[in-house]
Amino acid sequence: MPSPRKRTSYSKVLRRIQVSIALILCFIATGAQWDLVQTFAWGRMVANYSQAMPLAQAVAKTFDGEMCNICRMVANAQQQERSRSDVPEAKIESKIFFFFQDAPRMVVEAPCAAVSFPSDSSAMTEGRSAPPVPPPRASLA
Repeated sequence: MPSPRKRTSYSKVLRRIQVSIALILCFIATGAQWDLVQTFAWGRMVANYSQAMPLAQAVAKTFDGEMCNICRMVANAQQQERSRSDVPEAKIESKIFFFFQDAPRMVVEAPCAAVSFPSDSSAMTEGRSAPPVPPPRASLA
């Protein structure tokens, strides 16, 4: 039987794997993989241009609008994702964000004063009859 320490280590590894998978799926669901590919393409373009010219000119030439093959592929992939989207673009622009609005103010009244009972127990017993002594016996008839 595995020791408790091994089980704890196994559960930590399993938890890390689950969190990693969830983060990767969120990353893909938002389309951020294309941002990474685009960043890679820009870095490659800057590196290639900087071999023939100063770094400042290489950066300027990278972002002047001329696209490499990777940049074209990313632009096409992003366009296809937008065209496959089930949500029309007009609805995306007209979202209303409620989470920054102030919450409505609530007025809560103070509870009513508790009814106080007299400390004298004689008031509680007035009008009551004493219980029968001895208690009645159940009949089996």
